[in-house]
Amino acid sequence: MQIICNKCGAVIPDPEWKTIRNGDIEYTYFSCPSCGDAYHVGTTDSRLREDIVKYTKMASRLRTGNCSEQFHRRVQKLKEENVKRSRELAAAHPLAPLLLKE
Repeated sequence: MQIICNKCGAVIPDPEWKTIRNGDIEYTYFSCPSCGDAYHVGTTDSRLREDIVKYTKMASRLRTGNCSEQFHRRVQKLKEENVKRSRELAAAHPLAPLLLKE
């Protein structure tokens, strides 16, 4: 994956993902090695992390090709709930103040 920094234009060929924990909240981000600008990737709590593991296992099962339509719908619903929860957490718990502490 190649990423171009919005701030300085540097090419980031393979970003190094980092995490910061603040209680139950975990932030995933990477920084531009040239200018240090940070890019938020995701925010999770323990419930969301458990649901992500559950989704990953269910999605892996889908690859076998031997799943019911009802199972497909459950997997899709869980994915949508995970995305929604991640957005809610990101909005409620901004990463920027924590980066200033580093």
